[in-house]
Amino acid sequence: MRLLYSTVFVISAACAGSSSFDGAGAAGSGAGPGGVSFGGAQDVGEFRGILDRGEIPGPDTLDANGFFNEHYNAPPPAGCGALLCAVPGMSVGRDWLTGAHQATLQISVSTPVDPATYHRLPMNLVVVVDHSGSMASDGRLTKVKAGLHTMIDHLQAEDRLAIVEFDDQVDIDAALGATLDRPALHAIVDRLVPRGATNIYDGLQAGFRQLGDAPASERQNRVIFLSDGNATAGDTLQSDILAMAAGRVKLGIGLTTIGVGNDFDVGLMRGLAEQGAGNFYFLEDPSAATEVFSEELDYFMQPIALDVQLQATAGPGYQFGEAIGSHLWSTQARSGSMQIPAVFVASRTSQSGGQGRRGGGSMLFIHMTPIAGNTGRVADVTLSFRTPGSAERISQTVSLDYAADPTVTPEQPYLSAPQMTERFAMYNLFLGLRAAAQSADHGCALAVLGATAAAATAWNRTHEDPDVAADLMLIDQFRANLAAKGAVDDERPVRSCPVAGDPYQPVPIDTYPDDARPVRYACSTGGASGGLPIVLGALIVGLRRGRRRHA
Repeated sequence: MRLLYSTVFVISAACAGSSSFDGAGAAGSGAGPGGVSFGGAQDVGEFRGILDRGEIPGPDTLDANGFFNEHYNAPPPAGCGALLCAVPGMSVGRDWLTGAHQATLQISVSTPVDPATYHRLPMNLVVVVDHSGSMASDGRLTKVKAGLHTMIDHLQAEDRLAIVEFDDQVDIDAALGATLDRPALHAIVDRLVPRGATNIYDGLQAGFRQLGDAPASERQNRVIFLSDGNATAGDTLQSDILAMAAGRVKLGIGLTTIGVGNDFDVGLMRGLAEQGAGNFYFLEDPSAATEVFSEELDYFMQPIALDVQLQATAGPGYQFGEAIGSHLWSTQARSGSMQIPAVFVASRTSQSGGQGRRGGGSMLFIHMTPIAGNTGRVADVTLSFRTPGSAERISQTVSLDYAADPTVTPEQPYLSAPQMTERFAMYNLFLGLRAAAQSADHGCALAVLGATAAAATAWNRTHEDPDVAADLMLIDQFRANLAAKGAVDDERPVRSCPVAGDPYQPVPIDTYPDDARPVRYACSTGGASGGLPIVLGALIVGLRRGRRRHA
């Protein structure tokens, strides 16, 4: 496998670090490479919450970007010399479900910025809090308040914070002040109580207006929007809410969204974050609130690069199939691309079980179909971006080659770099979990999960990956929920299941008969899953929620 870089430095100063980072961890500093998040979903908390209730998750409840962000994988070395480097890789082997030939192009982005020495600019931060009547359910407002208290304590002295609360009305509880008055802000959070309907449009618009029409360029400007529901008051059209937010984002205001409960509009919350140069998180329990508002705070608030464009062109001998890892990717048979408003430093720095699962970084997997006329070239990948505060762009192209016959399945999986070993596992785990969630036949779902668990268990015997161990617990929980619903493991061949027969194509929800539709977004009841001892849930939380950084 050969990687051939061609980098164009449009403005050389941008590669030596930007004032946005106080010079810390800049390219050329000697820091080890770190991962990069594309924004969007940062976890699969909603999927996990459905399993925790003993229900069966549906096909639209497992977000690939969130799943990959819950896995730490050290980035392969990148020799481009820029603030961001596109790093393609390839695996060729057999998929874990059917044993069919599997060739995958994997694209990630790395940076020499070291998360351990990362410093962000002071913040103008506005928190917009939904405190509608539904926030009384399942302790949702309690989770939010715990997170906000943690955030107030973790803000830097130079930061400024405004708080906007809304139900069917909007109240400005605290405007951006000259100082950070922590006692007063804590008192405001304590006074939040559930009431009224949900006017998302006016609440979010009021939050944006706190930052004005010309946000201060020497500071980061961001809105954090927290909600548990769907718009029920004011302008409720999703398209209008997205358009309003897009207009404010163009002024240089970032938007991070955080969902609580299990009946919020995940499409809206994720869409707002993806177009708003931000991340989307799900607070399934109070410990998740603490993790997001303390351990992730410095990382999700300030982008490392803006207006990121990623393109890939297939080499002769290949066609692109399904791309997994971002809702922003648009693909054709021979090419694909996406434009990302902002990317962020991935916060996780090791595989340690003492770290939370969020913050591993984003990845894109493209299923490759070998065709006639192969020349050894797999793909050309082009990355371009600009640094905060600069209008100039940096562009680079890297080419990936594979010398062997792409139509031949090797006896052992071919992996272009050591880091591809774990990524091969992550990709196949996602395909297995998704295929199970897509299956309208619970017996097929059991067969798919069984095949995935067997392959992952064998893989983990020699690789000892705590993230894969946590995935195996999710699979066990999924299988127990299916059994509790009456599913029987009849040892049917996985290939006989229509979804698993082609694991690279998602199945739309409309293909389900009405009496077989799985849970999509329903109210949470909490508690352990049916059919599993409570200790299993505790083990999952332990693997997912431990302290991240050590002294």
